[in-house]
Amino acid sequence: MAARSLFHCAASRAIPAPLCSQQATQHAKLLRSLNGIEESEHEISSNGETQIAGLSSEYLLETQETSQVEEAKVLAWLESYEMQDWISCVGGTSQDAMTSHIIVAAALVIWYPSLVKPSLATLVVQPLMKLVMAMNEKYSSTAAELLAEGMESTWKACIGPEIPRLIGDIFFQIECVSGPSANSGGQNPAVSASIRETLIGTLLPSLAMADILGFLTVIESQIWSTASDSPVHLVSLMTLIRVVRGSPRNLVQYLDKVVNFILQTMDPGNLVMRKTCLQRSMTALRELIRVFPMVAMNENSTKLAFGDAIGEINSASIRVYDMQSVRKIKVLDATGPPGLPSLLLGAPEISVTNVISALSFSPDGEGLVAFSEQGLMIRWWSLGSVWWEKLSRNLAPVQCTKVIFVPPGENFSPKTLRSSIMGSVLGHDKEANSQETPKSLSYADRLKHLIHNLDLSYRLEWIGERKVMLIRHGVEIGHFPL
Repeated sequence: MAARSLFHCAASRAIPAPLCSQQATQHAKLLRSLNGIEESEHEISSNGETQIAGLSSEYLLETQETSQVEEAKVLAWLESYEMQDWISCVGGTSQDAMTSHIIVAAALVIWYPSLVKPSLATLVVQPLMKLVMAMNEKYSSTAAELLAEGMESTWKACIGPEIPRLIGDIFFQIECVSGPSANSGGQNPAVSASIRETLIGTLLPSLAMADILGFLTVIESQIWSTASDSPVHLVSLMTLIRVVRGSPRNLVQYLDKVVNFILQTMDPGNLVMRKTCLQRSMTALRELIRVFPMVAMNENSTKLAFGDAIGEINSASIRVYDMQSVRKIKVLDATGPPGLPSLLLGAPEISVTNVISALSFSPDGEGLVAFSEQGLMIRWWSLGSVWWEKLSRNLAPVQCTKVIFVPPGENFSPKTLRSSIMGSVLGHDKEANSQETPKSLSYADRLKHLIHNLDLSYRLEWIGERKVMLIRHGVEIGHFPL
């Protein structure tokens, strides 16, 4: 912390010349001229206003890419072995000098992006990644922290396609420093543990949130490519919990992959992995249920259900799993009653929408109730007993037993009211609704819009055996008998 404070005090005044942006260089010259270093007071008084006015125009004219000559100067500085006085004082080597250049450049890119060349981020990110993977006791932890801190704002744009590979490399390093070969390699166990904690607790979650799909793809592959008792599986679950807490809306479209991965770590067919991961897997499932109302488990923890929060309105479903065998036992049709899409505003143009907003098992575990914000519907399915479902192995989508249309009320947002069945039939605020969601939106833009506005505050709570209470933002909306 003290080193970071000193860096902030000196960095803006002492940026190395090869890294300094054009406007920062001009600004420094102006400051020196105002202090009488380069010009006399008479020259400053006559030309100062012209210089200040010229800064803004030069800033606008500066291009976002430096010339090849400037990039060569930056690379030469990053790779130089020039010994600084402070490095000599602490007994550092020329390798320490080059490494410190990488650390300083990365810190400047994150904390002072307007004062350094625009291309510096692209030039320094690869050396920074190599420094992390070097597992150096002096610098790797610092490099990992810088990579994590600037991931979303700076590095993601530079290394986006490489993030899955970097995640895989980190898992390999975790395997190395956690296995029995870690101590035999002559590396200090305390240093290995420190670097490992930085990789797991700081860098890996930031990479996972930057590329959620890439992260899920990597951890799925680790199931088959690493040993069943590998610490990588526990680290994957820990990181997944961090992503659930830190970026739930971006994760919601991949809930099926998340649930399938967690269930794979609990597979009774792999007793070694199940024994290693069971406690952490259950923690991850409970965290999913806490954050995502469209994931539910019955009171006895024998059944798990999750529905499509966002999906195609004509192909949405809810999947039900038996927790003992970790197998899918039923698929519930969540597309809604016949004719529903034609009642919703703009349905012919809608390809993706909110589907399941909340789920809850009945107290006896043999029924499931679901609420859908799109259409304001509560639906009920009778599931039957688990043993019969195991025997039947029928995964054909099952239609709901009962549908209840929730009357619009003051506890719903105006957008929700307009998407309700009653609002659609009565034609309330058609113009306003069409303005909020333009028909010209592409699939990707509409998906982004839905994720941004997704409401994860809905909850269904049981009152007795055949009545549920719908809650939004902790406020009761109503009681509905089934």
